[in-house]
Amino acid sequence: MPDYLTAGNRLYLERLGDWKTILTLWKGEDVDVEAEVGAYRTLLETTAAIAAELEDSAREHWADEAELTPDGGAESPPHIRAGYEKLREAGLVSLTVGEEYGGYALPSIVNGMYLEMISRASPSLMMVVGLQAGAAGDIQTYGNEEIKRAWLPRFASGEVEGCMDLTEPQAGSDLGGITTRVTDQPDGSVTVDGQKIFISNGGAEVHLVLARDADSFDQSKGTTNGLSLVLVARHREDGSPNGVRVPRLERKLGIHGSATCEVVFEGAVGVRLGEKGQGFRSMLDLMNAARLGVSSQALGLCEAALHDAMVYAHQREQFGKSIAEQPLVRAMLAKMVMQTEAVRALLYRTYKLLDLNVAREAALARGDLADPASVQAELDRDTTRVRLLTPLCKYFATEVACDLTRDAIQVFGGVGFTLDTHVGKYHADSLITTIYEGTSEIQASFALKEIGKGALGVMFEHVREELDELRRDPALAALASTVERMTHHIDEAAKSLFTSFEYALLRSKLLAEMVIDVGAATELLHQASVDPDRLDLAAAFVSRRELEIEHTGRRLAEHAEGRVERDTRLVAGAVSAP
Repeated sequence: MPDYLTAGNRLYLERLGDWKTILTLWKGEDVDVEAEVGAYRTLLETTAAIAAELEDSAREHWADEAELTPDGGAESPPHIRAGYEKLREAGLVSLTVGEEYGGYALPSIVNGMYLEMISRASPSLMMVVGLQAGAAGDIQTYGNEEIKRAWLPRFASGEVEGCMDLTEPQAGSDLGGITTRVTDQPDGSVTVDGQKIFISNGGAEVHLVLARDADSFDQSKGTTNGLSLVLVARHREDGSPNGVRVPRLERKLGIHGSATCEVVFEGAVGVRLGEKGQGFRSMLDLMNAARLGVSSQALGLCEAALHDAMVYAHQREQFGKSIAEQPLVRAMLAKMVMQTEAVRALLYRTYKLLDLNVAREAALARGDLADPASVQAELDRDTTRVRLLTPLCKYFATEVACDLTRDAIQVFGGVGFTLDTHVGKYHADSLITTIYEGTSEIQASFALKEIGKGALGVMFEHVREELDELRRDPALAALASTVERMTHHIDEAAKSLFTSFEYALLRSKLLAEMVIDVGAATELLHQASVDPDRLDLAAAFVSRRELEIEHTGRRLAEHAEGRVERDTRLVAGAVSAP
């Protein structure tokens, strides 16, 4: 049985977590850092053991589908429910809920490791616990104290699950098309009417619904103004139905154990979270957390596929030796290792920043800082960095998961195309990760938007400071200088992109990949600075990506003229006349 708590997990838990800074800011000078980290370690070791126990059942029952229930709901298949119950019995659900509501208030990087391990065993189960924590997080941020006291202990105990209801038939990525309606009632409650589709874990008890305010419906229609975030439970306090039903489940290529639902609201009674008409902003918090959660899900799939490919390649013999010794297969395996660890580097870099920001916010709210102005300035700077890194993480992790699981099938050869092995299942599961919570194209366009607002300059200023420090290590000096050159190539490429907004959108994925390379490379160098055994990993990534960035930069500059128009002509020429 593989060790689900990997060397990469332990590196950040033990050596790269910067726990003293984060925990002191977050909880005050009296915090026992060693005890806190010890608790995180114990929690992750417990999660790793449970995830390993769940693996065989998750693989065996991979094709089992969620089902509709007689009461108008939906439920996961038995093996998912059993897995959830094991986590619930161990107290391992909704881990980021505050301690005052019965949770652990886990830092996001530790919660990310937890999600990664659950996903490695069962991406479908990860969908359940991930959405549960996400819904609880928005309630904790935007609910009043009465709502938080009513619901968060039930999330922390695992009594209820949650989901978020955004998508409608005419409103996918463009949430301005939402027509689900929320209407104020004389008693102070609200009711919700409308239809949502593609709702993951849509059979959950608690729905966070993005709906358009009835009193400004016509004026706000087509925009993200006038949207409210509403908490709607499937059942009222007396246990009676609350006008929420699931008429249909989607049949899917993967993550079969996760219910993907059409949800209909018919006079469902709810309560607003946050201010009326400001729901889009509230939902963005949940969506950004979900994007990082999907990144952890993708990383878990990478770990599963890499492990299986490694084991098989060393066992399978052809031409008198294991296929792992064949240069082409060995190179493929090396690339899989490099890409998995690059995903981890970028994702954990983002989680660390997010945790530092949460800690700064707590310290500023406490009011006991000697220099609050400088902490606020650092918070503002790193908030900008997180806004750029979040879509980049989701883009990178999910695209790598699709590619890497496909490579794992190739390592297995013909048997990899059968369901006698599991790598094809990983690949099928990975396909959705590039789509839900915003497609890769949407993530690249979001990153472009942040770059257009100056986020790239903020990110690179900090990266260059880090590289200056890393250059002091003779073993890393040349690599750090190479990464710095990469930043200048990107600066020049960005100049050529922003001469035309349409061309910038066209090339946003290429620009995103270049920025990802710098972020991941810098973090891999940090890893090598504390663990020399990871120097080869950092060197391999930097050497490969340097050439790609230089080539892509020239490509962006030299092929800008006429590219948009040519694409238009190619598409028009391929479309049959009506």
